Amino acid sequence: LAHLEDWLRQEADLAGKTVLETGETSLAEAVAAARSPQLWGGRQLIVLWLGERLKAAELAPLGQYLKAPSASTCLVLVALKLKPKDVQGHSLWKVLQEQEAALGFPRLREGELPAWLEREAKRQGKTLGPGAARLLMEVGGFNLADLHQELEKLILYTGAEPTITPADVTQLGSHSRTHTIFELVEALGQSRPDKALKVLDRLLELGEPPALILVMIARQVRLLLRTREGLKKRLSTEALAQELGVYKNVAEKLQRQAAGFRLGQLQGHLIRLHVADQNLKTGMAAPRLLLEKVVLDLCPLPALKKLPGVH
Repeated sequence: LAHLEDWLRQEADLAGKTVLETGETSLAEAVAAARSPQLWGGRQLIVLWLGERLKAAELAPLGQYLKAPSASTCLVLVALKLKPKDVQGHSLWKVLQEQEAALGFPRLREGELPAWLEREAKRQGKTLGPGAARLLMEVGGFNLADLHQELEKLILYTGAEPTITPADVTQLGSHSRTHTIFELVEALGQSRPDKALKVLDRLLELGEPPALILVMIARQVRLLLRTREGLKKRLSTEALAQELGVYKNVAEKLQRQAAGFRLGQLQGHLIRLHVADQNLKTGMAAPRLLLEKVVLDLCPLPALKKLPGVH
């Protein structure tokens, strides 16, 4: 939107901008405003937010408008929460595409990310060695902003070296927040409180706020809970990834981790995390001690075996 507005100001004699919101303004009113020229001439920009709230019957004015859109108006409908599959099957989307007036920003598929990373690295004068892009996804997650940040770190880390190797990714990626939270949950699933506490220390050293660590653990536990339910339904990895809204690679990790937990155990963990969150917000205990208690509650120490003859 910012780029569009800048271009209109520089190249198209933008004279006015109006920002509207669905709920307060109907689409019919927005279209009427689009058809009304500026009093002193020039082009106008009209932005209608929360377009996802519009029901099918309310879209009729847009269909009519597209048959003869105003040459002096740039009308933008923003619908952040619409799913691509719901949009792409709509007749209006096809009309917009034919007029080159539709822009979709879907999330890249897992298989498209390595090529994207290689292009980004090349643009900055680096080459990603064989397997480095995949490994970067393993340790850095699948969010483009996070991946770009990790790539920037690797570029600085490798200095004058022209190639970023998998060893570079492993060395630097061991400090990635996404990788570390997976490690923490893996340790919980393996009943390894010693490892879990070490990983928790690393997260705190990375400067992660205790409240955010709790949120990340809770999110992971919810995903594991849904994964267990998916395993009961015998969903394939691909179907599970689609249901959870994650990449296939992440779904595979979740399936592996979920095997270390019982369904009731995960439900109990969520309750403990909720209580811990309340205690953290009310200052019931020092944040580090509270987080260590959470880890031990979620991953209890193994029972000591009785020695023969000792009671």
